[in-house]
Amino acid sequence: MAKKRKTPDRQELLDTKLSDLTVLIKDMSPQARIEISLARYEDEDAHVRVYLPLDTGDKEVERLELALGEHCNDILLETGLFILGAVYD
Repeated sequence: MAKKRKTPDRQELLDTKLSDLTVLIKDMSPQARIEISLARYEDEDAHVRVYLPLDTGDKEVERLELALGEHCNDILLETGLFILGAVYD
């Protein structure tokens, strides 16, 4: 499969959406550590890894997982950008 080239407009859109995801995560869990990778595997445009503090409760982890997954899906449907998000506790 041919790689999608990142045009300046596409890169700007990706940067904007990654910023949006960062704000969402920090609003939900200010103590979270966020790692963003632009390494491409298959069709992904970016990876967002969220590391929560050790004392984060299961319900809080699940709430963030669902919000992150839903937002990544919305971004895919809206823009075609494939951003994978994962929450680690």
